[in-house]
Amino acid sequence: MVGMLLVFATAFLLVWGLVPEDLEREEIYGYRLNKRQRLLEEDDIYRVTLPVIQIFAHHIRNIPDGTLTYLDKIREDLRDKLPRSGHMGAYTPNEFLGLCCTMALGAFIFFLFLTTWMTGAPRMPVALIMGSAATYMPFLKLNSDISQRLIEIDQRLPHTMDLLVLSMNAGLDFMTALDRVVERGKEQNPDDPMIQELGVVLQELKVGTPRTDALKNLCERVQSDYLDSMVGSIIQAEKRGTPLSEVLSVQIDTIRNKRTQRVEQEASEASVKILMPLMFIFGAVIVVVVGAMILRVQNNTG
Repeated sequence: MVGMLLVFATAFLLVWGLVPEDLEREEIYGYRLNKRQRLLEEDDIYRVTLPVIQIFAHHIRNIPDGTLTYLDKIREDLRDKLPRSGHMGAYTPNEFLGLCCTMALGAFIFFLFLTTWMTGAPRMPVALIMGSAATYMPFLKLNSDISQRLIEIDQRLPHTMDLLVLSMNAGLDFMTALDRVVERGKEQNPDDPMIQELGVVLQELKVGTPRTDALKNLCERVQSDYLDSMVGSIIQAEKRGTPLSEVLSVQIDTIRNKRTQRVEQEASEASVKILMPLMFIFGAVIVVVVGAMILRVQNNTG
């Protein structure tokens, strides 16, 4: 008990020393700010852990660029991945690294308690190993969110483009139709990834970015094969003077056909992939049946 009290006293003094007198928080805006406000209102765990994350982020931010090469690479990688994940947790790159430190600290304390409860004494090596492993958990969640968001964008792309084509056929130009689709999409589902990306395109167009550059930026952010094909067709249509609504309609049908072909291909491959597990199951059944028969024969002869 005295040892545990000393451990907690040490942890308290350590955290107290880490808390800066003037905590600097990074400014966020746009969708990331709205998402953070919703998370603070709806998620109690997020509300409790965010101050701790921001403390770690404050110290990480004070490490200047160029001091640690691997840290600079991680920051640059996070600047690319966090927007592609839909701004996971509304974190900035430094806050995301602060989340990793918070996860490590939480896992360390949890396993310190667990080993003390199970064995009667704290197992510091086990707690250190599990705390170190927990550091990588946010990166796994980030990669999972990126993959899931890309799937949602591919699924929502034909429907969203249908709305855009309908608006253009009703007499609206591209920018006005895009504004109409984005506003209605935000009202229905503000977390729709396709609407979020089109909202970024709309903002770039409003500040004077050429349509071609805004669409190319969209492809670089999302990295979807379907979207790359559609944007390439739009750019070619602008160069040739082809009506944009006709090009979009053709591309929507093409994307739907490609998705259908992919689903059929995956369904045909499923039967082959399931063959190996079935062979193991069949072998296990044979072993159980033959083994029972052999045991019965031995018992009868004995």
